[in-house]
Amino acid sequence: MTGEAAIFLIKALHTAVFFFASGCVLYALRCGIVGRASRRLLISAIALPTAIGILWWLNGRECVLSSMIYRLSGGDRTQPDIFLPGWFARWIMTGSTSLLVVAVGLVLWRQLTHTWKPRSSEVLSNSPRS
Repeated sequence: MTGEAAIFLIKALHTAVFFFASGCVLYALRCGIVGRASRRLLISAIALPTAIGILWWLNGRECVLSSMIYRLSGGDRTQPDIFLPGWFARWIMTGSTSLLVVAVGLVLWRQLTHTWKPRSSEVLSNSPRS
């Protein structure tokens, strides 16, 4: 595989990971706002972006996939590392972290005040039988 092909594949993977992690953050935010959640999905939706953030922080505040692209491009830091506009890519961690903190705060608030709304399946299973 050529270097350019490898860079393209890593950029595609990086973009896919970004959209998946963003979906997780938005799901967690939705759960906090609406007050409904699948516990397994919510825990996963919070854990995945958190793990990505920890890896980013441990790698010197640089994405692991970005580091791979820079190594393959001979250290060229002008090489884009994701299929997104540069101005947007620079704000990914700041924006994602802010939204995740708000989401976790809302989820914890809902949990501590016991204001979770039951899912429709829970309402049906708890209804009295005639």
